[in-house]
Order: sequence, then structure tokens, then C-alpha cells
Amino acid sequence: MPGLSGALDIARWSMYSSQLAIEIISHNVANANTEGYSRQDLRVEANYPITMGPGQIGTGVRAVEVTRSYDNFINQQVSLKKSEYWYWSAQRSAMEEIESIFNESEESGLNALMGEFWNAWGDLSNNPDGVPERQALLAKTDNLLSFVHSMDYNLRAYQRNLDATIQGSIGEVNSIVSQIAELNKSISSVEIDGMINANDLRDRRELLLEQLSQFVDITYYEEEATGQIMVYILGGTPLVLGKDTYSMSVQRDAVTGFSHILWNDSSGRVVDVTDKLQGGKLAGWVNIRDTKIDSYIDSMNTLMGELTWQVNALHAEGVGLSGVSEMTGTVRVSATTDDLATAFHFSDRYAPGGTFDIQVFDASGAVVNTYHVDPAGSTVGDLITEINALSGAGGGEITAGLAADGRFRITSDATHTFAISPSATGPSSNALAILGVNSFFTWSETVGLPMDDITETIGVNDVLEANPNLISSGYLDDNGQVAPGGNDVARAIFNLQDRVIENMGGIGVSTTMDTYYSSLVAQVGVDVQNTVNNEKFNDTLLGQYIRRKESISGVSLDEEMSELLKYQHLYQAAAKLISIADEMMESLISIK
Repeated sequence: MPGLSGALDIARWSMYSSQLAIEIISHNVANANTEGYSRQDLRVEANYPITMGPGQIGTGVRAVEVTRSYDNFINQQVSLKKSEYWYWSAQRSAMEEIESIFNESEESGLNALMGEFWNAWGDLSNNPDGVPERQALLAKTDNLLSFVHSMDYNLRAYQRNLDATIQGSIGEVNSIVSQIAELNKSISSVEIDGMINANDLRDRRELLLEQLSQFVDITYYEEEATGQIMVYILGGTPLVLGKDTYSMSVQRDAVTGFSHILWNDSSGRVVDVTDKLQGGKLAGWVNIRDTKIDSYIDSMNTLMGELTWQVNALHAEGVGLSGVSEMTGTVRVSATTDDLATAFHFSDRYAPGGTFDIQVFDASGAVVNTYHVDPAGSTVGDLITEINALSGAGGGEITAGLAADGRFRITSDATHTFAISPSATGPSSNALAILGVNSFFTWSETVGLPMDDITETIGVNDVLEANPNLISSGYLDDNGQVAPGGNDVARAIFNLQDRVIENMGGIGVSTTMDTYYSSLVAQVGVDVQNTVNNEKFNDTLLGQYIRRKESISGVSLDEEMSELLKYQHLYQAAAKLISIADEMMESLISIK
């Protein structure tokens, strides 16, 4: 309506829009430090004009909608970079824990303890009849194995800790997914395109998307018609489709004992996504748990397995300070048909056609019989049959068989003792070392049953702990008797530290045991540095996108104060306009 009443309406709407703008500015200032908040603005337009005689007359201003400062591309990049950053950050934290488990330095660590172990064998080779040297060897070995067991336990304990963390995080992921779906529902019910925007709800949803991207690598897009977000993992597997959600769960692996990450839909379909996740904390934790730690444990098993075999292969056919009346293996045999060439952990070391000697002594220590053990077959039964046949034909002083718990055993009668020695007729079959007979190291193995890793079960033979004099330090002399001062075995074991072992570092890669472990420690260091470098790189990229986002969506208090002054003056000007229009109206009314 033209005239004074029109001027009053224009002023009134100007005051109203200024008041709204001040309220929005106040909201911005109040949320300047609120995480995820995007600056809001009032969009105004000139009101619809009135057509009159002189032309169209403006009718003032109208507030159209409240908008938020937002750039979809930048926000998506922030989510993407957060996923990549947290993938490496999770691994960096885990790798630093693992690095502390190895705790390698010149004064301590496995390298130093292995050096002491080798030196103890060197000391024994210098004085093979010395009891203190034998006791010192056992003590140094116990220190070495205690450290190995501690490393193995801590690595596995940290694996379990990571697994528990993964399980707990799945609940957080599902909670975030449910909240996003609820916000989708609320936003679509509130918004009217071009008129009403659910700005605060959208900010909350955006913040949840960023939180979700910390756990998994997500992609998402907004459906224009409804304003709802569709969220996917693995490039196309949905987590949120509007108001509908798809959950994630964990399932324990019966073999490893660790959790598999599963994606579930409403129909009950389940997909294992454990090895398919590529970003976020979950993928980082899974990589450390299943790849890195497993590889370190495998390497430790390779090292301890090689140490066990190399020492036992020499020790099994050596002799201590006297003969024995019994030798019992450490491996539990399931049946006499178990094949030495295929059924045992160390079966790949079996040499078909190989042999060894058993020397039998009378009470005075004189040799009464020498048996060249060369069985016709490769089963445990063939070995037992051969020994018993030789003994039966020669004097019946010794008997071979299986103990009640299934371990291979050789025993002598009450008037004889015996010892093992390499055969002069050919190389050893390694049968005794495979069975753990007269071994220095022991491990837990039952044929036909799953075997624990050697790093978990490796130990020193209880027989040697009880009687250090039985530690093999040498071989029998040329007369087949225990030779005082014999040090061939101790010297050979001492020299193992410099022995290059074929394919120990992989097919075609030969190395010493000490060098192999040094390479493992170096690899851990490289892996730690790799995660640190990648975390720093992605942190820098993320920081750049966050700053770009803040420049668009962030609240600047200086700018808000400037806007506040602008709208304050506008409000005052509109009020002045009303005052002038009121005076004019009074003047009009007062005319008589």
C-alpha cells in the first residue's frame, strides 16, 4: 500500500530483517568454538513492488532463508584425508608399541643375549669337562629363552589388545551410522527447498560423517530431492541409505582367535570386509594385527626354529661326560607309522638313507657293542624295529620303543649304558634330532595335532637342567668311548653364530642367525619410520583442507562484529524512518 502506511511497512520489515540478522550473528558468535559448526547468513531479497501511476514502487525487504557457509567438495576432501590420516596414525601408535617390545640396544636385547649364548658354548669348548661352564651355559640359555618368551607374549598380547579395540570400535561405527540415519530423517522432514534449511542438523550430520571417516574409508553423496545423505564403504557397499542403515559386526575366527569385520544387511546377508578396508583406524589396526605382527612372529619362529634345529642336530649325536641309561624324545608320536620324512615339524631336515651309531658300554665304561642304525624305511616303527633287531642280534642291552605318552625312547638294561655318535659309514638321517632325542632344546609337538609356535614352547631339555654333565660337548673318540676333553660339539655350536644358513631369509637368501635377527630389528625400525612419515604427510594434507574449510565455514569474530554494527545501524535507521513517518502522520491528522 502506497503512502505513509507503506513507508511504515517498509521500515517494519527492515527492522524485522535486521533483528533476524542480529539473532543469526549472535548464534554464530555463540558457536565460534563449536566443533563442526558452519557460519550462517541471512539471505534477503527486495520485496515484491507495487505498480502505480509513476511506475513500480518498492515495498522494502524480505528475509528469504538462513544459509550456511559450506563447500561440498572441501568437506568431502576433509573426510577423505581424515580417513587416510587416521589409517597411518593408528599404525604409527601401534608400531611404536611394537618397537618398544623389541627393545634392542647394544647393552640389552636379543642380540646381546644371543651373543652371551654363543660365548657360553665357546667357554664350554675351552673347558668341556668344567661344571661351572655347563651351569653358566644353562643360565645364559635361560636368559635368552626368557627374553624370547617375553617378546612373543607381548607381541601376542598386543595383537589381542588391537583385536579388542577393533571389537569396541565396531559399536561406535554402528552408533554413528544410526545417528546419521536419524538426522537424515529429521532433515528431510524439516527442510523446504529455498525456504527452510536445517543448518544445525546438517552441521551435526557433517560432523558425524567426519567421525565415521576416522574409522572407515567412506564415500557419500546427498540426494537433492530429500536432502538425505547416502554413505558407502568399499566404494559401493552401503552403510546409510536415507533412513535405512546397514550394520557392521565382528565374528571370532576359530583358528586365529581374532575378529573378522563383517558387513550385514537386513536380509541376513553377511560379507567379510576385514581385508578389504583401506582407510581409517579399523584398516590400520587390522594391518598391524594381521600383517605386521604376524610377520614379526613368523620371523621369530624362523629364527628360533633354526636355532633349535642347528643346535639339536649337533647335540643329538654328541655325548656329555658319561653314557646314559635312557634317552627320551620330546615329540609325542601318534603311531609307529608316523613318517619321519613327512609327519613332523622338522621332517624337511630328514635325510633318507642316513644312519647313526649307538655305542653300548659295560659298567667299567668299556665298549661292548656298536650298532650302526640304518633302517630300511622312514617311519618311527622302522627305526624302532631296526634298533631292536640290532640289539637282539648283538646282546640285547638296549631297547627302543614308545613311552606311555607316545615319546620315542631308548633304554638300556641295568648293567649297561650307551651313547649316540655319528656313523663312520655315512651322513646322519637326523632322525633323533627330529624326534627330540638327546636334544639341547625342547619344543611342544604331538603328531596329528596343531602345534604351537616354537617361540611359545622352546625350552631347555629337563634332563640337562637336572644333570648339566649330560650336555653334549664332544663326540666319542676313535675307540667309541667318552673322551675326556672332547669339545667338537661345543666348538661346532659356538661356530654356528657365523654359519651362513641357506634360504633362511627366504628362497635364495642365505644369512647367519645373528644377521637374520638384525635384519628383523631393522625392518621393524623401517616400518615405524614409514608410519611416522606417512602420518606426518597426511596430517599436513589434512591440515591444509581443514584450513580451507575454516576459511569458508569458520566463524570470524571480527567479521561478525562488523556485521553486527552494520545491522545495528540498519535497525536504527529503520526505527528513525518509523519515527519520521509517525510525525508525518500526526501532522496529517492535526490538519483541520
